[in-house]
Amino acid sequence: MAGIDVHRSDPDKGQILRDKNGRPNGILLEKAMNLVLDVIPEPTVNALAETIREAQQSLWAMGITSIHDFDRTTSFRALQILHERGQLGLRVHKNLPAEKLDHIIELGLRSGFGDELLWIGGIKDFADGALGPQTAAMLEPYQGSPDGNRGILLVDAEEIVDWGRKAVSAGLSMTIHAIGDRANHEALNAYARIREIEKSEGINPGRHRIEHVQTIHPEDLGRLAELGIQASMQPIHQPADQEAVDAFWGERGANSYAWNALLKSGARLSFGSDAPVETPNPFQGIHAAVNRPRKASAEAWYPEERISLQEALQAYTVNPAYVAGKEHEMGKLRAGYLADLIVLEANPFDLPQAELSQIQPLATMLGGNWVWCSERVDF
Repeated sequence: MAGIDVHRSDPDKGQILRDKNGRPNGILLEKAMNLVLDVIPEPTVNALAETIREAQQSLWAMGITSIHDFDRTTSFRALQILHERGQLGLRVHKNLPAEKLDHIIELGLRSGFGDELLWIGGIKDFADGALGPQTAAMLEPYQGSPDGNRGILLVDAEEIVDWGRKAVSAGLSMTIHAIGDRANHEALNAYARIREIEKSEGINPGRHRIEHVQTIHPEDLGRLAELGIQASMQPIHQPADQEAVDAFWGERGANSYAWNALLKSGARLSFGSDAPVETPNPFQGIHAAVNRPRKASAEAWYPEERISLQEALQAYTVNPAYVAGKEHEMGKLRAGYLADLIVLEANPFDLPQAELSQIQPLATMLGGNWVWCSERVDF
């Protein structure tokens, strides 16, 4: 249906992998995925709304009351339907795709527009691919690559600035997906120019972010703090990715998931999961951030990049609220803040650090109402 055969050439910024006879082997990289995605029927908005409604139960059971969402515009419509019906049980910081920017500006949407349950976040674009398929954009070739592969740079600094200028002028913050050190370098170069534009045009500095910051060149490490760019990272990836990092990046792995180095540089860390790539369970992410577990070994993987439990908890609560522009309403247990809280079966600070991933909530409250309760307790 997608027309992918031996005669189909690779699309721009994408690749169709092939066997030794030149026949497509079923693996599509980056923009080549769109060839298939474009012919897959999308679920209806109502069907998606029902799926999200059901999924909320799973998130409440993990102790999650708020999310930063990067799904497509159909998801935005589905969230609005749930909100209208009184069935939206999560607070959603809704990011929107860069390819819709002109429409978003035309409608007059701005970051922060909405209410306590659903509001506009930033505009999201992709600077590169991912580690696994070796499409993350790197400054130097992947280790062992016979053709000197450095990944795929989807947008450079100049292209980011082109749409970023329009976004910030319209009151919209920016989010750039960047995995490889070159992608992060290009994103930071773009953000440096965006900050200059904001200053020269009297625009309030946006709470811009880089999504992932999976590996960063040491010379770029301090630039996030310098530019006030939020490091939105996913500790849960570290246990799963460490073998690929060792194999593909070698010694550059020391610059991967550099949580402690970024904190020491003054950067603000906001942690998430990248679900459904990994489990959204925050306690498994906290475990990874604090312990950096190594597979089949009691030793930590690059132990110098471990952070404290207090720092990890802040990165899952206080800091995401700040990035979302809700630091005076969410992220803390404080008088006047929204009553979003969870009851845990044990105090994390009293547990052995190796057991952090096993913590389970007993009950979850949203806005002063218990939305979920374990079968083990009865309120």
